[in-house]
Amino acid sequence: MRPRSLVLVRSLGLVTGLAVVGGLACKPGAGGEGEGESSGGGSTGSASTPTTTATTTGSTGDDTGEDPTTGGPWELGACNPVDPSMCALPYPSMFHMREAETATGYRLAYTAEALPVNGMKKGMDPKYLNEKDGFSVLGALLFQFKELDLAGLLTHETLGDYTKADVKTVLLDAETGERVPHFVELDMRTAKASERLVVVQPATPLAHGRRYVFAARGLGKQGGGLVEASPGFAALRDKVGTDDMSVEGQRVHYNLDIFPVLQDAGFAREELQIAWDFVTVSRESSLGRMEWLRDDVLDAVGPDGPDYEIVSVKDEDCKNPDTQIGRTILVDMTTPLYTTADKAGTLLTRDPETGMPFRNGTTVVEVLLRIPCSLIDQLEPRSGRVVQYGHGLLGGKGEAEGGYLSAMANANGWVILASDWTGMKSEDVVPIISILTTDATNFPAIPERSMQGFTEFIAAMRMATGKLRNDPDLTFKTESGEYSVIDPEKRSYYGNSQGGILGGAYLALSPDIDRGVLGVGGMPYVLLLPRSHDFEQFFSLLNGAYSDHRDIMLLIAVFQNLWDPGEGAGWAWAMNREPNPDVGAKQVLMQVAIGDAQVSNVGAQIQARAFGASTVAPQTKPVWGVEEKAPGFTGSAYVEWHYTDVPDAPFTNEPPSSDKDPHECPRREPAAQQQLRDFLEDGVVNQYCDGICEGLRDKTCG
Repeated sequence: MRPRSLVLVRSLGLVTGLAVVGGLACKPGAGGEGEGESSGGGSTGSASTPTTTATTTGSTGDDTGEDPTTGGPWELGACNPVDPSMCALPYPSMFHMREAETATGYRLAYTAEALPVNGMKKGMDPKYLNEKDGFSVLGALLFQFKELDLAGLLTHETLGDYTKADVKTVLLDAETGERVPHFVELDMRTAKASERLVVVQPATPLAHGRRYVFAARGLGKQGGGLVEASPGFAALRDKVGTDDMSVEGQRVHYNLDIFPVLQDAGFAREELQIAWDFVTVSRESSLGRMEWLRDDVLDAVGPDGPDYEIVSVKDEDCKNPDTQIGRTILVDMTTPLYTTADKAGTLLTRDPETGMPFRNGTTVVEVLLRIPCSLIDQLEPRSGRVVQYGHGLLGGKGEAEGGYLSAMANANGWVILASDWTGMKSEDVVPIISILTTDATNFPAIPERSMQGFTEFIAAMRMATGKLRNDPDLTFKTESGEYSVIDPEKRSYYGNSQGGILGGAYLALSPDIDRGVLGVGGMPYVLLLPRSHDFEQFFSLLNGAYSDHRDIMLLIAVFQNLWDPGEGAGWAWAMNREPNPDVGAKQVLMQVAIGDAQVSNVGAQIQARAFGASTVAPQTKPVWGVEEKAPGFTGSAYVEWHYTDVPDAPFTNEPPSSDKDPHECPRREPAAQQQLRDFLEDGVVNQYCDGICEGLRDKTCG
């Protein structure tokens, strides 16, 4: 349901001077600074403090947008006076949205003034951000109260308190009035208290294309007392007229669409310290391009997959009892290219009329196949499951040659299929660094290259179970005839770390895989990155590029909108709650390590809730919102391994020490491997731990 006040939008002048054409937003107030624009310049520019008058508006549901002293209508400036700390705060907000012919009825309408500027005086052009018709369904909310005391606020360990009557923060579905579980923390990735934003993270995914209202009350100040509302918000709350067009332009919307929703939820207008609303992105706007890419690559390669050429075949002696993999094959696969160039750091093509990608020739992708001895030259024909492997952060397909995976493949009769994850492989490192430090405008190249990578994974699976399966190098002889080592009906996915993050998107997207295992994964990136030791070097580079840490946190939050189709967070609903009917619901097994220094357990638990997983009895510890079930069930599961020699992770949004990182451990646990086998083969979640899943990190993967 759209806000009631939107019928007044044109009379209020909220869209005057801000035409959205082709996804690009013009600056509000064509007259420049004198016409109400912020003169702050960049993200730290803020709305000017409004001048208030003694006359109140007497705001009711019948309010108009006219200022009681100077009249109207009003146009919004570039910066929101509700939180003058930074131009784009509070984030995300309807303030930076405008009506448009989209699935939600809106489009993002950021101006360059609202977004961070780096030390090279290069700001982020919002042209790609403004293509979206709403905000991420798992993105963070940001605002700032300096010297905030976190006492009494929801944490990631007290999520169940979000429904209490005296809770200090609330995130509401404006249509249903339903509260959303969330937690609140300070960004502790900076030592400067003045640069710490308040971060609000939904603990479950928000619905697509829905309006949400956030509010806070009773927030304390370090040293005592309560934090004070900004002058702009106080004017709206207290019905005080101002001469600030960016305050007055929001007054009717607050009176009709924000304050009443909060009042109904038990948050009285007079006790509020901050409140705002925003609209989440539609499924079409968030995932439409990727779903188009999937359908197009399937059309291009057909049911038997793309053309290929065998590059090399390496055989090992399976008579040696230590040999696990008998044949390793490298294949050059030719598949459609959808980026503007066949190199790292490039965007998807865009049709100027539809905005959708289009084919831009072809690319050659090197694909690895590992055939275990248990499938080679058997007395009776034996065809095996294809397990497609997703590698770790900025790595490559060579990770699929690991000893533990080779042993699993041989024990279970699996053919391992792997390729580099375009967009997140080693050759992408330099372009990623350049984007983060020199021009954030091009950030979409990171997720959009990953989306090209998804099409390559889809094509590789079709090839392996299609044309390639009957190639002479994949067929062997028995006394009764030839057989292929590949069973085309048995297809699964297994990814670790980055492969457990991007794998959430790929699994939800793939029409050929119905079950997958996500090892040490999580979501969303906006939560994972600050908590990851892997991101430390990137943070150092960002700190060199941006003098104010708040700009970095804001950028990461903004990036989440663009990252959604390229990681699991964007597919939170599509996995099995609201799956594409042509793809179907998926079963997911998540295996993680408590205290992981690379992928936070907080993000892993968000992933578990989003994918409707259950823990397996006896569970290692209770996880809020995740039901415990007796072993032997079907569906999705979440399993945590506890290593008693690993210290507890920080409670804040900081990474654990890497000295005792258990990130590599679960995949090497015999109990995890047996559980994984049962899940991929039969879809059943069993428990092979003796009691809770517990051990010593130094013994397992030290």
